[in-house]
Amino acid sequence: MHILLTNDDGYQAEGIRQLAEYLTQSGHRVSICAPDREKSAASHAISITQPLRAKEISLGCARGWAVDGTPVDSARLGLYLLRNDRPDACISGVNRGPNLGGACIYSGTVNSAMEASMAGCPSIAVSLNSFVSNDYSLASSMAEKLVRWAVDHPLRRGEIYSLNVPCQVPFRGVYFTQTLGPEFLTDAMYQEFVSDYKNTYYFLDDGPNEQFFPPESDSVKCAEGWATVSVLTWDIAARRQDLPANGTLSL
Repeated sequence: MHILLTNDDGYQAEGIRQLAEYLTQSGHRVSICAPDREKSAASHAISITQPLRAKEISLGCARGWAVDGTPVDSARLGLYLLRNDRPDACISGVNRGPNLGGACIYSGTVNSAMEASMAGCPSIAVSLNSFVSNDYSLASSMAEKLVRWAVDHPLRRGEIYSLNVPCQVPFRGVYFTQTLGPEFLTDAMYQEFVSDYKNTYYFLDDGPNEQFFPPESDSVKCAEGWATVSVLTWDIAARRQDLPANGTLSL
């Protein structure tokens, strides 16, 4: 299988390097198109008013490009540059840190996979539930298994499988859930600092999250040691039964 790798941690990140090595050792052909530096939390930002530059790179086992744009730019440009050698699938990751629940809104990892799927390439996003571990072996193994499963169980264009892999032992297995944890449903909180020159700076502070986390949610299950798989889509419309159906609305 020809697999395009991208991420939001940058092409030199340990997660994408270990994943590229594992996929190559598993018999896949790997191409890379990823940001030239860390671009975490870039969400679905895409460059429309400035050109992109792509520098050819090699990670030893795989070749590709480092892009001076966003994660979404990298996924879309990668598919264009490989248009005469189209990948069978795209994997975004392995991300340093989880992308559970509400975090998917901000995630460049999730949204670069979403962009590849919107452009017609079956895609998965893969994240490790740790900001300190450099062991991406389990996540790489799970990603390889899931991408093969995803190709055999195709989603609609614009839909992706999102995989979050636990870091702790023991590993309990794979849990499919469409219940997402309410990550980042918090009040707007910032820490304020005033410099000696009387300039005020604001640093993001998430603050406490008092939302209820359903026991079957991806957040809870991953914390319990499960690798969670969810299907995500570009369609963010909230379909509520207590609101008028499609049609005219009198205000």
